[in-house]
Amino acid sequence: MVLDVLIRNGLVVDGTGNPWFRADIGIKDGRIVKVSRVISEEADRVINADGLIVAPGFIDLHNHSDIIEMTGSILLNRTAENLVMQGITTIVTGNCGYSAAPLSESLRKKLKERIAKAVKAGIISESVEIDWLTMREWMSRVEEVGVSVNVVPFVGFGTVRESVMSNPDRVEPTKEELEKMKAMVREAMEDGAFGMTTGLEYYPQCNASVEEIVELLKVVAEYGGVYMSHIRSEDDYLVEAVREHIKICKLAGVPCCISHHKACGYRNWGKVCETVRLIEEARREGIEVICDCYPWETAAVQNLGELLMPDLVSKEKLLEYLKDDVKWEEIKEEVQKRLEQELKRNEEMRKVLNRKGSPYPIVWDPRTYYRIVYSKSRPDLVGKNFSEVAEILGVKDPWEAMRKLYLNDDGETRVCVGDMREEDVITVLKQPWTAVSTDSSADVRCRELHPRAYGTYPRLFQRYVRELRILSLEEAIRKVTSLPAQFLGLKDRGLIKEGFAADIVIFDLRKIKCKATYAAPCKHPEGVHYVLVNGVLVIDEGEHTGELPGKVLKHQ
Repeated sequence: MVLDVLIRNGLVVDGTGNPWFRADIGIKDGRIVKVSRVISEEADRVINADGLIVAPGFIDLHNHSDIIEMTGSILLNRTAENLVMQGITTIVTGNCGYSAAPLSESLRKKLKERIAKAVKAGIISESVEIDWLTMREWMSRVEEVGVSVNVVPFVGFGTVRESVMSNPDRVEPTKEELEKMKAMVREAMEDGAFGMTTGLEYYPQCNASVEEIVELLKVVAEYGGVYMSHIRSEDDYLVEAVREHIKICKLAGVPCCISHHKACGYRNWGKVCETVRLIEEARREGIEVICDCYPWETAAVQNLGELLMPDLVSKEKLLEYLKDDVKWEEIKEEVQKRLEQELKRNEEMRKVLNRKGSPYPIVWDPRTYYRIVYSKSRPDLVGKNFSEVAEILGVKDPWEAMRKLYLNDDGETRVCVGDMREEDVITVLKQPWTAVSTDSSADVRCRELHPRAYGTYPRLFQRYVRELRILSLEEAIRKVTSLPAQFLGLKDRGLIKEGFAADIVIFDLRKIKCKATYAAPCKHPEGVHYVLVNGVLVIDEGEHTGELPGKVLKHQ
């Protein structure tokens, strides 16, 4: 037998958590056919992995590459360079309750309008033609165009809710609407979805009660699916939101994952100690709960313009508006009005949902909640909130500080939405049931603002394995391979094992380095030399080959 690829003399970390061992790996027809101390067969391509780590390809448990109205759509960015160059071979999509499918005809129309508006405003350069409604049709579309990574699809609760409910502002659907939602979830599961996700901090999902979510998850449970959730709160109501999540999983009888688990805001730092205790307690009771996290100290990064002008307008247009005193007063009044409306709506919803045992988050005051992570003109302001910036700049209030800084930065001011502390990140990361994810999307045009889109897995190995020694190499690899594979129910991925799919990453632990920063978030890492997806070299000596061997995986 002539092998397609032979990896020689690598330090194999097989994904089980066991210590590394030196071995050769033979690959044929997309599969690992032999793992042995010595392989004598010839091969079309031989890779010398002496001194390098050979591991299963990384599985990104929380990815948003199916969001079609954003720049990171896998249908536009098929090579997914920022992901695969980190060592990612499989992405899990449909997270935070938003998925590309299934869609109702009315929601498809809304999405087309949103995309057209984003293209016109210059937010995205090209649009995706939405020629599908069902999950099966979307999966077929991805397979037809070809992608560089494997895709594991989930159905988004928010997408289903918005597809069915005539007015998603309502707390409870009618009986007829609930049955339609259950039917949509059932069809998606039969099409091959792995489960359902929610984003309970987001509209219109935030209006949903525990009972509604459980009803849909019971459908997921019938098919052996799983549940992942951006829980109700990641700050003031974090502990209550984790309790709610565990309650939902117990009532529905599904394995569950808390997405990007964190504690945002300085007054909530340390709460993860209690949430870890709650998860441990649930697992002792037989409730299968895990979480994923990303190894960064900021929850999200956005351009300040998204706060000042949430509607889709170009950066150039917003700068023009901010230079006009009259227009600026209109913008400021609109932002304040929007915040007041959200606070009022949140308070009303909390009263309703609290009767059903569901906590409800508040809207943070942007003057103190948002902190600067990048300023082109004033790097000394990084880490400051806008109340502090106003004092430093000598302007009358935080709103004027936002305006002045954004103009001085020529629209390049970036702020973090929810800051964490590294001690809490480490507390979550160390747990045996914690996986690692990027919470990003495919990006080859450098529209991402958070460095996690380009450097999450290199940062994991650089900082938390090599530098701080928080995790062993073997444990870190288990967290990004066999742990997510086991949770998802992937039977032939996540391990270096004969018969398994040849999703493999080869990297140098001594040199792996995250180069992405908040100032320059779109830099590819160093130290990742080879990545194979289904036996095909997608990264060869650190360069993307342009190959598109990824598959849409279907839940059986």
